[in-house]
Amino acid sequence: MMLFGHPNANTNVREAALALLEQDLLAEFHTGLDTTALVDRAPARLRGELARRAFDTRLSARIRTHAGPEVVRLALERQRLLRYDSHGGRWSIQRRFEAIDGAVARRLDAVAGLLGVYMYEDGAAASFAAARERGLTRLYDLPIGYWRASVRILGEEAELQPAWASTMQALADPPEKLERKDTEIALASRVVVASAFTRSTLAEVPGAESLDVTVVPYGVPEPWMGPREASRGPLRVLYVGGLSQRKGISYLFDAMRALGAAATLTVIGRPADRENRALRDALAGTTWIESLPNAVILEQMRQHDVVVLPSLFEGFGLVLAEAMSQGTPFIATDHTGGPELVGDASGDAAPGWIVPIRSVDAIADRLQRLADSPEARAASSAAALARAAELPWSVHRASLGRFARDSLATV
Repeated sequence: MMLFGHPNANTNVREAALALLEQDLLAEFHTGLDTTALVDRAPARLRGELARRAFDTRLSARIRTHAGPEVVRLALERQRLLRYDSHGGRWSIQRRFEAIDGAVARRLDAVAGLLGVYMYEDGAAASFAAARERGLTRLYDLPIGYWRASVRILGEEAELQPAWASTMQALADPPEKLERKDTEIALASRVVVASAFTRSTLAEVPGAESLDVTVVPYGVPEPWMGPREASRGPLRVLYVGGLSQRKGISYLFDAMRALGAAATLTVIGRPADRENRALRDALAGTTWIESLPNAVILEQMRQHDVVVLPSLFEGFGLVLAEAMSQGTPFIATDHTGGPELVGDASGDAAPGWIVPIRSVDAIADRLQRLADSPEARAASSAAALARAAELPWSVHRASLGRFARDSLATV
């Protein structure tokens, strides 16, 4: 049996918890909020928000919540009394990770038959140290690339695009946070990542040759079975994600300018820096929506012809899998999980296309091909749905479950 912990209900976290449960390995799942019982009882206007922190009911008996600080943080953020803080303030995301980490560490002697812990980056140092003392297996889930590679790539970007530098918050991570990341990796028995790109960044870990790293790509939501209207007129382009230059968004804005009236752009996401002038100016020429419930985002995907994620540094990019499930192809860089999702497909009738980072021309060229050909839009939409059917979350859970069980047997 294993203890599992993460402060949020991200899709990949929910699926990982289910993967352990389906292997009969999940003893307890420690998290911040569990709104599962509230979703159906809440007013309609609140259900979308509550659904973001709800879980599969099969997990209910295993979930242990630590809700107090998370409720306060969310309330302060909603009232704009607290700015988003990932670095270490009292109400920061980092403090929530540390709280879950500490809670798991304190449970190690209380759970009978415990064999290991499964924890995430920024929230594993205490539980891993305590687990190692007890001879327990430590599985480390790294959802995004290793920090030294991030500093290198984003540092280069800050020099290339200084007007966008303030949106790359990872460059401001304090030394103690970075040291904690290295401590966690050093304590891990095995590491699991979702993309070949994330695995490649681990080559920059001191002592990388001793790491045991396994790639288990994320799954794709169930394909949309309803109708999609035929696409005519200007190409409808969609971006979903944080508004940060880590996501390479300036290159998308530049590509859209190159297409002119041949395409329109909708942007869904919160700014990393609301005061950044370059970002404000770029958004002025788009349809910008700060936040939407996931169900509405999926609907937006169905109403667009292509999703673009030009990230410089990504772990996977679940938005790509979601887009594919709605019959919407994507353009993404090779610094995402896009290559895993596209597979061997190529040409105009592919479920997605991979471009180099920082390439306005490559993004614009692919957008122009779609803008010029309604037939290509229809063919790539069909390809996206077909590929989505090949990569359900159940495949991810089975692979991750085997990884966990094999780790307990061999480490």
